[in-house]
Amino acid sequence: MENSKNKRLAINIIANMVAFAVNFVISFFLTPYIVENVGKEVYGFVSLGNNFVNYAALVSLAINSMASRFITIKIHEEDYDTANKYFASVIISNIIVCSILIVPAILIVLFMDKMMEVPVGHINDIKILWVLLFINFFITIIGDVYKTATFATNRIDVSAKIEIKSYMIKSVILLGAYYFLNPYVLYIGIATIISTIYNTFKNIRYTKKALPQVKFERNNFDKVRLKELFFSGIWNTVSRVGSIILTELDLLLSNILIGATAMGTLSLVKIIPNYIVSLVSNITAAFMPQLTISYAKDKAQLIKEFKNAIRIMIFFNTIVYGGIIALSDKFYMLWLDITNIEELRLMYYVGIVSIMDCLISSVMYPIFNIFTVYNKLKISSVSVIITGIISLITTVIVVKFTNLGLYAIAGVSLCVVMIRNLCVLIPYTTKLLKLRWYELYRYIGLNIFALAVAVIIGFIYKSIFEINGWMSFFITCALTAITIAITNFIIVLTRDEREMIFGKILKKLKRNKRMEENDK
Repeated sequence: MENSKNKRLAINIIANMVAFAVNFVISFFLTPYIVENVGKEVYGFVSLGNNFVNYAALVSLAINSMASRFITIKIHEEDYDTANKYFASVIISNIIVCSILIVPAILIVLFMDKMMEVPVGHINDIKILWVLLFINFFITIIGDVYKTATFATNRIDVSAKIEIKSYMIKSVILLGAYYFLNPYVLYIGIATIISTIYNTFKNIRYTKKALPQVKFERNNFDKVRLKELFFSGIWNTVSRVGSIILTELDLLLSNILIGATAMGTLSLVKIIPNYIVSLVSNITAAFMPQLTISYAKDKAQLIKEFKNAIRIMIFFNTIVYGGIIALSDKFYMLWLDITNIEELRLMYYVGIVSIMDCLISSVMYPIFNIFTVYNKLKISSVSVIITGIISLITTVIVVKFTNLGLYAIAGVSLCVVMIRNLCVLIPYTTKLLKLRWYELYRYIGLNIFALAVAVIIGFIYKSIFEINGWMSFFITCALTAITIAITNFIIVLTRDEREMIFGKILKKLKRNKRMEENDK
């Protein structure tokens, strides 16, 4: 049984990492091409448009954020009647939300150029893009509940396969549009809608196949179940508001306080941090189904899996963050063909500042899962909204009265978040799980030590190799990643985990040897 869980977890993690890699590779080639065609000032409105969509999603977040948890628990309790009530209530409430949000979405698009600085000559293109992004949002939230099937069956690999295909569809459409047609950012909106429709269709098909007992029937709408979802998830909404203030108002602030050019620069700088967050979230998501199932069946096993999740996150995170801290300046230089040393230095240091939560993030991501699994979101959410408000006020003051500019926008929120996590959320999680007060801080110490070693390794390879092209860059990255992985194997994993891995390798080698002998 334990081996089966570990195998499923490994499959889920690998599948999510492959999906992330495909998306990253596609963006790696497409982003410079799009920026070259439309300009970085215009491209900044793609990220800003997605941020506005995230603001709109707050209206439905309270219900949607807890849907998978409640439906999954009822499925594993074999209470399909209640599961179907949650299912139908979520879909119908999302349809109502979409109908309400149409009017404010139209007003935002119509008066966009009155709210912020928009590049002259691109207003209509950007407005159409935002219309398409809002339409995509409506499709997404109506169909999102169908993703519960892959969650409830612990088949994150199926979800990852669907995501990979949708990324490829989107990339083919964008390549064709920018190659054969005049360059407009609205193509991104069209490609996004088509890929979302494909994604939703495949999730609906999987739900019918894997969970035939779960189906949408209008008569299953239940106000009591909807109210339960809302009041459980309302703290997720509060937390998300704080998170938006902390991490997603930066583009809007840079546009208003500094200008469209600064916003364009920041949008490019944030690409790597955003992909890191996506990667970490994808790896963390692989643990969530099993944690939810263990919560319903065996809480002692849940704590064991939680600690295992932290060590795995430290193992992977330090590889990614160590390489980026050491080598991202070379990446920007090659990727965007930057020759201006000052511009390159700005992007590099602002990028480093924006990811310095890596010092504790390996521990925090599994903690956020625990809050959802235990349905204990109030403390976390209140702390996020308070720190968000403090960060916003402090950022505006620092930008107005100093010359720090983008450094202030990237750095102030980071400092506030780290103080909140260390002083509030970690002690609260320790109490919730009944752990010793220092256990999670010990993991943070392990994370910092492993990250320091990883950064040193990256800088050593960077000093050894002359990076003047993609081949030398990828060789340096590969050697850095392999070396960090080897050191993490020693530093991060426990003795039992190392012995288990060696045992599996030896078992595999012996099996292969027996097969070769039998063939002879």
